[in-house]
Amino acid sequence: MEKVLREFITTLDTSFKRLVEDAMETAGVKNLSVNQIQYIEVIGKLGNPTLSEIASELNITKASATAGVNKLVNLGYAEKNQSNVDKRIYHVSLTQTSEKFIQLEQQALEEYVSFISQSLTKEEEDQFSSTLNKLVKGFYKR
Repeated sequence: MEKVLREFITTLDTSFKRLVEDAMETAGVKNLSVNQIQYIEVIGKLGNPTLSEIASELNITKASATAGVNKLVNLGYAEKNQSNVDKRIYHVSLTQTSEKFIQLEQQALEEYVSFISQSLTKEEEDQFSSTLNKLVKGFYKR
């Protein structure tokens, strides 16, 4: 069991890294760190969030979120827009290039899910889903 689990995790990790690299290349995104990719994913997920919302989602300080977003703005992957209601608040949006990257990454993830579903019988899929849910809950408790 341990050997198969290690191989599965390694294979999934390698495959996912390749997926992200392919999506970055196709979208024209270059030279991003893992953290910067996480910022882009969070901004895409939250849709026009404030810096505080980004910090909360990533479980980091607002100062760290501001620094990370500023790097993305300087690289041309995000934009900061001052709130019309409260000038102290900035909303962050993705540029067209970053949005394309998110779209391609989501499309590839959907293909992964489809591949797994098609590779398993209904009974295996239910069992796999139950096991993964248990593991995900365990990771969140850590």
